[in-house]
Amino acid sequence: MKFSLSLFPNLSTSHPQEIRKRYEFMREIVQYADQTNYYGVWLPERHFHPFGGLFPSPSTFASYMAGQTKQIRFQIGSIVLPLHSPILVAEEWAMVDQLSEGRIDVSFAPGWNSRDFLVTSSDYERRKEIMWNGIGQVRDLWLARDKRIEIFPKPYQKEIPIYITSASSDETSYMAGERGYHLLTHFHINSMEKLENRINSYYMGLQQGGHDKKDKEITVMLHCYIAETYEDVEKQARIPFLDYQNSFLALADYQINYQSERQKDIAGKVMFRKYSPEYSLLGTKESCTKLLDRLRGIGVTQIAALIDFGIDDICVFQSLERLTELKERYSREGY
Repeated sequence: MKFSLSLFPNLSTSHPQEIRKRYEFMREIVQYADQTNYYGVWLPERHFHPFGGLFPSPSTFASYMAGQTKQIRFQIGSIVLPLHSPILVAEEWAMVDQLSEGRIDVSFAPGWNSRDFLVTSSDYERRKEIMWNGIGQVRDLWLARDKRIEIFPKPYQKEIPIYITSASSDETSYMAGERGYHLLTHFHINSMEKLENRINSYYMGLQQGGHDKKDKEITVMLHCYIAETYEDVEKQARIPFLDYQNSFLALADYQINYQSERQKDIAGKVMFRKYSPEYSLLGTKESCTKLLDRLRGIGVTQIAALIDFGIDDICVFQSLERLTELKERYSREGY
C-alpha cells in the first residue's frame, strides 16, 4: 500500500502575510514528505471559495515545488476538465512534467458546483460528457496522436498517469475502469459498504475493458490526525474538523440550523465520533492500522492522508511523524 499526503486547506484568512505563511507551511510539508519517501502529494483545483482556496492553480504550486524535491510525485486531484481547454491542460502539465522530471499524475473530474462554471462557456449539464471527451484529447496530445496540433514542450513521461475522481458514483467508477484509468475516491456518507461497491464497479469496468487490475491504483482520501490517545485526537482535531466540514457545507449551499449552542455542540461530538476512527485516520496508530487493513482488504492500493484541515501546525507535524511510522511498517511488511 502506498502512502501519499493530501493538501486541501480551508483558507481562513484574507491577510496577505498569513496566506504566504500557509504556502510556506505546505512547502515544508512537501519537503518532509519527499525526504521521508511518501509516494506523492495530492493537490486540488478550487475556485471562488475559501474551501481549497489556496489552489486555484495547482500547476503553479507543483512547478514551485518541483525543483525543491527529488522523488515525490505531484498528484492533482482534481482537474475540473470542463473548465479548461484540453489543449492548454496538455501543454501546461507537459511543462510541469518536464520541470519535475516525470513526477506528475492527474485526476480528472467533471465538477459538481455550478459556481465554478462562471469561468467557462461549457454546459454544466453536459459536464461529464465534456470531461470524457476532453480526457481523450489530452491523451492524444500527450502521445502526439493528434495530427492537427503539436504541444510544446514535449512531456517527460511517455504516458500521463490518469485517475478519475468518483466521490460517490458507481457508474463513473465503472467507466473509469472500462477506459483503463486509475480511481480516486473517498468515503461517502461514511459507508464501507458503499466504498466497496464503488471499487467492485471499478473492477467490473476493468474486466469489461480488458485491463489488468494489478496495474491500477485505487486511492482513497482520508482525514488524518494521529495521536497517542483518542482523547488527544478529539481535543486537537474535533473543532478544526467540524469547522472544515462547515466550510464544505457552505460551499454546497447547505446550512444546518441548530436551536441552541448546546445542540450544536452535541451534534458536533456525535458527528466526529461517528467519523473517527472508523472512516478516517483520526485516531491512534492502533485504530488507524485496523482501518488501513480493512481498506487494503477491499482493494485500496494508496492512501491520500488529508492533514491540513485547520489543526495547529506543530500538531500536524507530530501526527505526520506517527503516520510515517505506519507507512514504514507497511513498507517493511511488504503491504
